Amino acid sequence: MGLLMPEVQVKGSFTESLTALISRRYFANFAAVVDMEQQNYRIYFNEGSLILTDSMASLKGIPNVYFIDDAELEKSFKILSSQASAGKNMNFAVICPDPSELLQDFMSHYSVIQAAGGIVFNKDHEMLCIKRNGVWDLPKGKIERHEDQRAAALREVMEETGINHLNISEKVGATYHSYFEDDALLVKETHWYFMAASSTHFTPQQEEGITEVVFHPIEWYQTDEFKSYASVHDIIGKALAAQQTTA
Repeated sequence: MGLLMPEVQVKGSFTESLTALISRRYFANFAAVVDMEQQNYRIYFNEGSLILTDSMASLKGIPNVYFIDDAELEKSFKILSSQASAGKNMNFAVICPDPSELLQDFMSHYSVIQAAGGIVFNKDHEMLCIKRNGVWDLPKGKIERHEDQRAAALREVMEETGINHLNISEKVGATYHSYFEDDALLVKETHWYFMAASSTHFTPQQEEGITEVVFHPIEWYQTDEFKSYASVHDIIGKALAAQQTTA
């Protein structure tokens, strides 16, 4: 890691407090980019995550943060994906000057599944969600061969909800989560787009485990009733923040 600075006290996943260690070179780079647009990427595995960011401010409110050097990224990911981390909300963070480059380097070591989905609003500015396998979610699915992100996002929303009339607009962002499939550790990158729906007729895609399709007021998504995956909460928060900025 090189020279280390004990700069930040954070509470660890276990019962002890951890003195977070930040490399001097990354601390200097952080100071240089603090006024630029933040780059934040979070790769989830169950309750834990890897966080790649150029801003200390982006970590505010995230519990159990362990600061690591980029050389420790693979080791930390193995900890997250091991049985030892089961049930523990562990978050490993790297503060670096170019999180995008580090993300691409990290994903080059894994099989990456590309997916796309929609943040769908109706004319009353209510947001659509689905219940998939008993969990509230957003409509999304894998991008097929020779299909671009926007086309895949529209197709998946239409297939999973039965809505036939959709207008797609700008991209909201991307989310990342990892999981095991046939003993292989995969990373899924999901691209999200704003959409507007004029239809109120729904047909849940039951073969995909979808039992409900519904529009809810924005306030509902901030209640305890909306229990979903951390990455879904993240992209909804980003979408709502983007709309407030452009309002």
